[in-house]
Amino acid sequence: MLGAAQPAAAEWQVKPFIGGTYGGDTTFLFVRQSDNHGHVAFGVSGLWLGEIFGVEGDFGHTSGFFDGTDAPLVVESGVTTVTGNVVVAVPRRLAQYTLRPYFVGGAGMMHIRYDTVLGLQTLSNLQVMDLGGGVTGFLTPHIGVSWDVRYFRSIDRTREAGSSFTSEHLSFWRLNMALAIRL
Repeated sequence: MLGAAQPAAAEWQVKPFIGGTYGGDTTFLFVRQSDNHGHVAFGVSGLWLGEIFGVEGDFGHTSGFFDGTDAPLVVESGVTTVTGNVVVAVPRRLAQYTLRPYFVGGAGMMHIRYDTVLGLQTLSNLQVMDLGGGVTGFLTPHIGVSWDVRYFRSIDRTREAGSSFTSEHLSFWRLNMALAIRL
């Protein structure tokens, strides 16, 4: 009995990240229907991960999401996402000394804001879902790096007066690199 393998303990990870959003699509007025320009994103996620399954909280923000030549009437904008996710990873015992792939998916809220040169301000809170995946590799027992790609899409179809001709919708991809800190 003394020689029996002990189950691996779950671990906590904190991952501050920087990355970019791209491939956006929206129904909001004063912005282009399809935005294929990249925008800088930053945020942090906290993860509790067992041998295979885990849970994660993710916060991301993109300033200037609708700014630029494709939206000449927009002077300032931003999109913030807060999601709770389920994580499914390759078992730690199989990827102990290499990159550990994972899949992630969940739901939460998306806050959208933009101001126009006409003095109009649009604020909207939408329910959002996200799906994606990535890999994490540790360089030391506590410090590593993580690469991640996720697709965010609003899932409710509300209609605010004056913000959209149809129901409000926003979707985009986020690609990021994070410093992974194992606690």
